[in-house]
Amino acid sequence: MKRAAPFLAAVILSHLAGACSTTAVLRVTPEHRKFLKPVSDSTYRNRSIDKLFSRVEEKGDTICEMMFQTKPYDDATAKEFSDTLDFRKDPEEKWYNNVLPTMLAGCFNFFKMNDRGVHKSFALIEELYPEAKDCFTVGFTQFYMMFQQMRCKRFVAIDIDWRILKAHHDFQGLVRANSAGADALSLLQQLQLGWVAHFDSRPPKREPVKNETTLCMETEKVHCRSAFDHFVSQRQLPKTELLLGFIHDADLAPREGEVSVIFASNALDWEYTNREQFNKLLESARQSLGKREKIAIVYQAGDSEDIAVYELMTNTDGVFTATVRCRDNLRWSDRYKKYLRGKPIYTWFDEIYQRDQLKQAPRCHVGGTRRYITDFTASPKKNPQQSP
Repeated sequence: MKRAAPFLAAVILSHLAGACSTTAVLRVTPEHRKFLKPVSDSTYRNRSIDKLFSRVEEKGDTICEMMFQTKPYDDATAKEFSDTLDFRKDPEEKWYNNVLPTMLAGCFNFFKMNDRGVHKSFALIEELYPEAKDCFTVGFTQFYMMFQQMRCKRFVAIDIDWRILKAHHDFQGLVRANSAGADALSLLQQLQLGWVAHFDSRPPKREPVKNETTLCMETEKVHCRSAFDHFVSQRQLPKTELLLGFIHDADLAPREGEVSVIFASNALDWEYTNREQFNKLLESARQSLGKREKIAIVYQAGDSEDIAVYELMTNTDGVFTATVRCRDNLRWSDRYKKYLRGKPIYTWFDEIYQRDQLKQAPRCHVGGTRRYITDFTASPKKNPQQSP
């Protein structure tokens, strides 16, 4: 018995160490801690993440009900959630107006990926950056497609929308606990998504995942399903890393690699990133990058396969530069406002360069990309803009 005691103690210590290990971490940027009063700390781990999301969801649901006018608006309740965001809407305003505060409150959530051909884009980016890298992506499905297509030392889900990050946390928790070997879709169908964005109807308080098209466009569902299946099939999952905040307010410098790759989708559009915030992004990169380190930011035009890859780098002499690694012929989709459709898109990064310099940049998709026009069926009046 005495000989067994050290072994037993070792087993107990090993179990306790496993129980205390970090399987999930949520980091919150300074701006979001100012926006959302229930989010007070900069870092949450494991069960504290569940407690935080439960608290924010309960309070956030009340805000959403007030915004969509199913409950009387109460200013005191709104200020308990945020004393910096204005959640009021005029009775005649559409539910999709005042988008940014609505998204920050978790009341208009773009779970459905409107990026096209993302699997091809991630495969291309892996070719551009084969070195050790940290990988960040906005959105929901994009994370799992990046995980399938790219070899990264670290994967981080970054979003301004806490409900998107909650869905990641819940799904990856289900995958970790999947002792019965359930398939990816069965696990996804256990999620209850809150206030899913719809332009043709008010968002429902809760909406189940019906199939792949709940989370991605019809044209992408085969690739989406493949990515989810790939993630669920892993024998060992990486730590779940969540980053709640704007790209311009986040620390994007590589920790475990030589380059950070950030798939921003169209979060750099002027609706979501203004010039001041873009300048803050550049300055943050300038200050955080070590010598010979890079940050690659990938912009993808909404409802399109077209992308641009912008590279921020500090050379061996400590000189910071911003260049265009490659750029497709970016244009606004027919799903956007009528005055934008088909017109060229220029991001804040593009404003750094002369137009003739942009024309000389190599195309990302050398063989060209597809523009999705024929499957546009919604009324422009009911679908005035596309998701971020």
